[in-house]
Amino acid sequence: MLVARPTGRLSAASPKPETITQVLVAGTVALCCVAPLLTSLSRSGQAPREAYLIFERLFFFNDYAGSLAMLVALVVALALPKVQQAVIGLATWVGEHPGATIAAAFVTLAACSRFVYMAHPLSMDEYAPWMQAHAFAQGHLAAHYPPQLLDAIVPKEFQGYFIGVNHSTGEAASKYWPGLALMLAPFVWLDLGWCLNPAFGALALAMIYKLASEATGQRVAGGWAMLAALASPQFTVNAISLYAMPGELALNLLFLWLLLRPSAKSAFAAGLVGGLALAMHNPVPHALMAAPALVWLAWDRQRWPWLAAALAGYVPPAAILLLGWVSYLSGVEAAVARTGAPAAHHGLLDVVSYFFGSVLMVPTDDMVLARWYATWKVWIWGCPGLLFVLFIPRSKGIAERLLLAAFATTFLFFLFVRFDQGHGWGYRYIHTAWAALPVAAGIWLATARDASRKWGATMIAAGLLATPVFMWQTHQTIAETLSWRLSPPATGEWVVFVAEDTGRYRGDLVQNASDRTGRLHLVSRGEAEDNALMARQFPGAVRLERDRRGSLWRLPEGMLAEKLRAMSVRAAGAR
Repeated sequence: MLVARPTGRLSAASPKPETITQVLVAGTVALCCVAPLLTSLSRSGQAPREAYLIFERLFFFNDYAGSLAMLVALVVALALPKVQQAVIGLATWVGEHPGATIAAAFVTLAACSRFVYMAHPLSMDEYAPWMQAHAFAQGHLAAHYPPQLLDAIVPKEFQGYFIGVNHSTGEAASKYWPGLALMLAPFVWLDLGWCLNPAFGALALAMIYKLASEATGQRVAGGWAMLAALASPQFTVNAISLYAMPGELALNLLFLWLLLRPSAKSAFAAGLVGGLALAMHNPVPHALMAAPALVWLAWDRQRWPWLAAALAGYVPPAAILLLGWVSYLSGVEAAVARTGAPAAHHGLLDVVSYFFGSVLMVPTDDMVLARWYATWKVWIWGCPGLLFVLFIPRSKGIAERLLLAAFATTFLFFLFVRFDQGHGWGYRYIHTAWAALPVAAGIWLATARDASRKWGATMIAAGLLATPVFMWQTHQTIAETLSWRLSPPATGEWVVFVAEDTGRYRGDLVQNASDRTGRLHLVSRGEAEDNALMARQFPGAVRLERDRRGSLWRLPEGMLAEKLRAMSVRAAGAR
């Protein structure tokens, strides 16, 4: 592997290791005390949870509980030297048995994805690729819905923004690039879609181990790095979600690991992986990761053959997945597009124009405040003190330097993005470069003295102890959201109307990815309009329940399946 291994030595002017450890302990305890106060005091008086936008709601309430859990866990870990010694021994064992650790992590993450995350795409960022993956699994480029029901199946505020629609044919396609959906398709065909991100988590762990251990020549570095990741809810909770970011993180790490191997063949393979990463959901996260690495290749003339091979590797997936998908979407006429968002029939130049004209901007006061909160999220969702490891003065090898450059580039770039991220666990915009933290921790702890190693074990023990609270909070958030929608029995065929006037984000519950669920979720337009729609489209249906959340209708046996089958035939003929 083409790396310059760090010596671990400090210059004469550098602080002593004992001083560094003392500063780390004091700073970590101080910030862990500040975090719950900040999340709590940032709320607007006695305003209820529902009054806040989702980004603020998660920070003010979920992250309050999470930061408090991290503080308590840190106190417990500091008070129990035996726990610290156990973690030190565990790091050695993990370093010697990476395969068993990765396999156990996959099984645990998959179980959490199914039962903690409830295999449910909570946000539209998760649902749009989920819907697209089901379309691919059925052999279609788009989902097909009855045109007369399209505005009830895809909420108007999402049309042309998250989902491109065609009101003539009833087609609906994700506005994101299709990489994640393509990789997800075989999993959803097997009804195992919730397994993909845990698999990406396992791949990311393998790459974290490789990068840390190969940078130092010590397996224990990989053990520490994997434990630092597993002790951070930023890693584990995202790995059980349905977002694109865990896949982008894993592919980014695989890209870097391949690129650092001194051969044109490996560089070409890195380009292929990078091309897929570009198309996972949008090209920006991988571009920010790849930029420092490609600049490093270009910096030395001797590395130019590898740069050329890497760039050549990008071409096939980029041409097929990036340009090909834009070309396909240009043929889907979005009859309704959210104001300011590019309609589905626009081409690549229109997408680029929209991005630089409406997404990037000089930071406003609201953007600065959102990034201030996001920085605290990086702190809260990592094991205590993990962020400080980036600033420990020591020599660093090329792998670590490129990871740190990608982390800094990603963080700085999103200072100029006008969105606050909305839904998401931790600071999800930084997640695709987040592995710089555990890799740096693994490299540092492998060469650290006893006091620093004990402190590293304390950090990891605290993160492991607090993680169940983050998992519980995540589960509660999803369960609460699902409680806003009427739930029919598991058997039979049903239409569920979702009332959108009862609070924020109810439109996210109108999900119709699969025709195997026996239920159709529709936007409620009020009792009279819902009754009229059912009389026209589903004669013989019986309304069993209605409340402020919407209404629940039981269909005659076979009606929904017949309608969906006829709909698919008509849509195929229209194309």
